[in-house]
Amino acid sequence: MRGRLRVRGLGWSPAGRRVLGPVDLELPAGGCLAVVGPNGAGKTTLMRLIAGVLEPSGGTVEWRGEDLLALPARARACRLAYLPQVRPARVPLSVEQLVLLGRYPHLSRWRLGPRREDFAAVRQAAIWVGVEALLPRPLDELSGGERQAVYLAAALAQETELLLLDEPTAHLDAQHQRDLAGLIVRLRSETERTVLIATHDLNLASLAADVVVALAEGDIVAQGPPAEVIRPEVLHEVFAAPFTVVRGGERPVTLLELGG
Repeated sequence: MRGRLRVRGLGWSPAGRRVLGPVDLELPAGGCLAVVGPNGAGKTTLMRLIAGVLEPSGGTVEWRGEDLLALPARARACRLAYLPQVRPARVPLSVEQLVLLGRYPHLSRWRLGPRREDFAAVRQAAIWVGVEALLPRPLDELSGGERQAVYLAAALAQETELLLLDEPTAHLDAQHQRDLAGLIVRLRSETERTVLIATHDLNLASLAADVVVALAEGDIVAQGPPAEVIRPEVLHEVFAAPFTVVRGGERPVTLLELGG
């Protein structure tokens, strides 16, 4: 695999108040990076800056040597897909229509209607995520977990090399969290997508990521393989809460300690 994602000096300081950074990140193409940290650490801000939703106060984002933030929005959307954490409560569309919105960056100025290959991409994305049977249904009739899966299908239908997921396991039960982790692993192995995840789910970060970045108060506290970052002493510094390692299964699990 050639190329990589490079983030250099990326920061956001609205009205002079520092929220994030400067942050440096690097991830080879085909890799998976998970950003963890408490509420307000800057995880969503980092994802929005990389996606070009927010204008940074400084820094650059390069993909395969190309300055992503310098590209027009449509061109950038052909290179990365961003699944935000917060979405509208009501969307008067069918599942198929919603997923089809992921094809918008591929429509030319002179062609406003979708083509056969657009519908094929929608169906393939729905199959990947396991929502093909839901395509005719209104989005507003679905459960929170089903809606999450549908929005993920829309991001996949965009057919980009870079995939940014902000809290993808929110509203998902344990089984669907496990399925999502497996899907991310499959995406990387079978399609060579490069995936960035912002998550509170330490288990997802441990299972799916090659690199984990721990943020606190807008700064990187730790960065490295999951085994080096998801450790009690590091997590205690990041979350200001005690963690412990539980052994006895297939692999050790780091859990939050309760009680005094």
